Amino acid sequence: MNFRKELNKSDFEYLKEILVSTGFFYDSEVEIVKELVEENLEKGEEKSGYIFNIAEENGKPIAFTCYGEIPGTESSFDLYWIAVHKSSRNNGIGKILMDMAVEDIKKRGGENIWIETASRPIYEPTRQFYIAYGCKKVAELPAYYGKDDNKVIFMIELV
Repeated sequence: MNFRKELNKSDFEYLKEILVSTGFFYDSEVEIVKELVEENLEKGEEKSGYIFNIAEENGKPIAFTCYGEIPGTESSFDLYWIAVHKSSRNNGIGKILMDMAVEDIKKRGGENIWIETASRPIYEPTRQFYIAYGCKKVAELPAYYGKDDNKVIFMIELV
């Protein structure tokens, strides 16, 4: 397994495939990753504000994280995505990518990481992953994504 930070033009299709394989995301959510990848490729990491870590096997991305500083703050970061292809789950890649993101955010002066997820039952493994990682559940916004789908917010304090 190999890890990298640089995006390639061919990555979007792989990242989209990873997200679709999870079965978690709405089509509109999957399309958002296209915008983030395109902006990162066009402007670069610093100007776009989107930082990627990619795990790959045999030259093909199998998992990724995307995070960035929350505009208007000096030390808060958002973890936008952590996704592992369904064929690569349960092998520790998610934890490795989280560790990489946390260490990178610390180096950038980050003190807090905010993570948003949904309350849909299919997201239960995701929520359990964040809890096992040590994230604190700090809020739940009712009916945010839909009638029976709340936004669940976790936080990691790095200081």
